[in-house]
Amino acid sequence: MSVGDDFKVPPLSWAAIGSKADRFRKQFGLDAYPQVPVIELIEQVLDYQLGLVRFEVGSRKEMGRAEGYTCPNGEFIMLREDVYEGVCAGEGRARFTAAHELGHWHMHTNIPLARAKQGDGTKPFCLAEPQANQFAAQFLMPQGFIFPTDGEHDLMDRFGVSWDAAQRRLRWLRDNGRL
Repeated sequence: MSVGDDFKVPPLSWAAIGSKADRFRKQFGLDAYPQVPVIELIEQVLDYQLGLVRFEVGSRKEMGRAEGYTCPNGEFIMLREDVYEGVCAGEGRARFTAAHELGHWHMHTNIPLARAKQGDGTKPFCLAEPQANQFAAQFLMPQGFIFPTDGEHDLMDRFGVSWDAAQRRLRWLRDNGRL
């Protein structure tokens, strides 16, 4: 997908996406733990144990600038090799990318998609990319493990996320009266 491109998807409120992420965590017994093993969940559980999705690692040549890709019919989730290596090493940005792709798989498999362009007036809650970002944020950083006194470094340490992801999550929670 080129910069500024996205897909229109059925609208979901951020609260509904948060509930989906929380239920998904709970379904796999991860709701009691602040930090989730996102790549192990995708690769070991969803692929190897349950056979629900095929996990693949793509080369830089194959994927270009795309860090991850989720098949629209849910057959596979692919991460670029450097992103996969980063997730395995516990890098926050790479963990967010993996959770973002998990969000696409969980919310956008076998649904109608229509191309959208940045600036065409489509609301963020009707776009695949913001929805997947919201899923990843809630999945990796559940509100129940975040406290009013927390700062970015607290979230980075607790959840294994990047400073940018922690900063955006805290801002969103505060702006929406959730902290």
